[in-house]
Parts: sequence; C-alpha cells; structure tokens
Amino acid sequence: MAKNNSQRLLLHTDKKQLEIMDTNKNYFLLIGYCFILIIIGLLSEPISTLLAGMVRILTSPSNLLTDYIELGTFGSAFLNSGLLTLISVLLAKKEKIPINGPMIAALFTVSGCSFFGKNLYNSIPIIIGGLCYARIVKKPFSQFIVVSLFGSALSPIISYLTFGLSLPLVLSFPLGCFVGIFIGMILPPLASHVLTFHQGFSLYNVGFTSGLIAMMFTGILRMFGWKIEGKNLVSVDYHSKLLIFLLFLFLLLFFVGFLVNHFSLKGLKEISKTSGKLITDFISIAGVGATMMNMALMGLLLVGYTQISHSTLNGPIVGAILSAVGFSAFGNHLLNSLPLLVSVFLTAQLSSVFEVDQTTVVLAGIFGTGLAPIAGYYGITFGLLAGFLHMSLVTNVSYLHGGLNLYNNGFSTGFVAAVMVPLLDNILQIRKVKQHARKRKG
Repeated sequence: MAKNNSQRLLLHTDKKQLEIMDTNKNYFLLIGYCFILIIIGLLSEPISTLLAGMVRILTSPSNLLTDYIELGTFGSAFLNSGLLTLISVLLAKKEKIPINGPMIAALFTVSGCSFFGKNLYNSIPIIIGGLCYARIVKKPFSQFIVVSLFGSALSPIISYLTFGLSLPLVLSFPLGCFVGIFIGMILPPLASHVLTFHQGFSLYNVGFTSGLIAMMFTGILRMFGWKIEGKNLVSVDYHSKLLIFLLFLFLLLFFVGFLVNHFSLKGLKEISKTSGKLITDFISIAGVGATMMNMALMGLLLVGYTQISHSTLNGPIVGAILSAVGFSAFGNHLLNSLPLLVSVFLTAQLSSVFEVDQTTVVLAGIFGTGLAPIAGYYGITFGLLAGFLHMSLVTNVSYLHGGLNLYNNGFSTGFVAAVMVPLLDNILQIRKVKQHARKRKG
C-alpha cells in the first residue's frame, strides 16, 4: 500500500513538473517574440533618433488614428510595442498565469495596438486600476489581468487628458493618471456584465465595454466645451519593410508551431470545426502547436487581404493584423473569418463612399473578423450579412467616443452581434417549429 501511494505521489509530481515546464516554454516563446520587436526597433536607426521618436510617442494625445510609425519613427514604434508587450508578459508570468487563448489574445492585442495608441505611459494606470479592484474585492489579480490588458484600449483617454487639453502638466498629469486608475477599476465588473449583451458572438467583448466608457467620457468633455476630434495620421513610406516583417513573423510562427506539434498538422481540423463563440480556447482544444499554426495561417490570410485591397501597410494596419492573430488563439480561424473579410471587401467595392484601399476600410475588414462566431455558428450567409452591417456601422460610431477607444471596431461588432443574434435565434426557432409541424403532418 505504501508502495502504491509513493507511486501515485511520484506520478502526480511528474505531471505537475511537466505542466510547469510547458508553461515556462510558452513564456519563453512569447518573450522571444517581444525581443524580435525590440531588436528590430534598436537596429532600425541611431539611438538619438530612436529616443526622439519615443518622446513624441509618449507625449502624444494618441487618439485614433495616430500611427506611431509616422508620429515617432519606424524603430521607436517597434521598440514601444516590444517593451510594452514584454512588460505585460512578465506581469502575467509574475502572477503565474498559464498561457491560454485569452492571454495570447490579450498580449497580441497589446502588441498590435502599441503601434497606434498604446504606450508605456498611458497603459500602466489602467493596469494599476485593475490591481486596485482586485484588492477591493479581495481576489487575486490573476483573475482580472486579461481584462486589464485588453482595457488599455482606453489608454488614449489618459494621454488626451494629459497632453491634449492644453492644461498645465502639473494638473493634467495627475488628472490623467487618476482617470486611468478609475477606468481600470470599473472595467472588470462592466466587462463581465456586457458579455450578455452580445452573448459571446463578438470576440471583442472588452472593446465594446471600452467603447461605452469612452463614449461617456467624450460626452462629459464635450459638455464642458472641449472638442475631441479623431486624427488620421498614417505612414506611407514603410510598406515593403512592414510586409517583410509580417511574412517573416508568420512563417516563423508556423514553423515553430509545426515543430512544437511534433511535425504534425494535427489539431487544425478540430480548431476549424469550432464556431469561435466566446469562450473558445484553442490551446485547450488543440494544443499550443496547432494554435500557433492557426495564428500563422490567419496572419497570412490577413496579409493577403491587404495585398488584394492594394492598401499601404502602416502602423494601424500592422497593429490590427497582430491583434486579430492574437484572437486566432481565442475564436478566429480561416473558415469563420473569411466570410467577414469577403463581405467587407465587397461592401466597400459597391459603396460610393469608401475605397477598398483606405486604412479605415482595411481595418474594418481585419477587425470585422471579431464577428467570426456568427459565421461559425449560423453559417456563411449570415457571416456575410454581419460583415455588411459592420462596414455600415463602424465608420459612424467613432464620433461617439472621439477616437478615445482604440477598439472602435470592437465597439461596432458588439452592436452588430447584439442586433443580429436575437433575430437569428428567433428565425431558427421558427424554422424548428415549422419542421416539427411538417414531420407531425407526415
């Protein structure tokens, strides 16, 4: 009996040791990604140019669309993204959080949006707010860290209050930090409640929550006479460099995933069978290797979409691709995302207002894949309809938050899902009743 107990203990210890090793391996891969971004930044230009670009990034109001490549420099945008992502990864590691789909989505969204709105100054207060909320409710911060990382979508509010209102820095700096901490405290309870609004059919749940908060802050500021208008600062000179970076990254991601998956494509089929509705964690379904390959394939699809659209790659488009690739661990795959891309592309082609190669239209296509669960659950036809509705709405909701919510498309997808899902459920229910009635008659 004693021998059996010792064997059980040994087996349990070995299993726990393997889990720790797997977690460390996953963190090693994420840290490696961060260093790729940092090294690209450091090697792109002289240190003096790099630092000057970083200063411009840190002191910008940063509301949409502010391309950090154009505002700062090519290298400073990559350095900003790499450093901010690395801090986020190390914070998650400190909290001993296992790497799963939601965490991958959050980290890649931080990385992506750090090319056009998030920086080392305006993101930290929101994370501190999440930590304060955890202390207030007496729960571990590990339960809220994903929401806090996603919540840095509202970081332009902090930068705008600090640098965009022409207030003395002695007043604007504490005001921006205080508001950022407050936002970080109210995000977790709001995000969990808002999930019921779209029933998990918009992958960007925190993006919709952030849009509601930004809408209220924008309304308050406008009420006191402060004008908040969106920007349109985008780069046009780095298309080739950014294309090479993205292709290198996704080919490397696929190769490493194939290696981790023991030189097998096993798991991709299981991923493609899911609807993608929240919460769908591909790592728990198919493993890390298959998830990485799915992320790589989605990245290559999105790069292909930008080339078919003849758009010029810039900070916001690269950021959008990286964000969507992150959600390819948490809901997006080729089969449920392609209908949204096709729909947005065709809608822009038919429209007399939009051009297919416009940055805002390309962003609508890439971020429109946040509605992929509708295509995955209800079918391709309704996925095409969702893309059409998203394209019609996304360019109008930006006025509501004045560009202070980086997840403008997430705000739009929440509304589209909230309108479509109840109607589709009702249609399906009526069909079931009619089918049942026909069977009874038969």
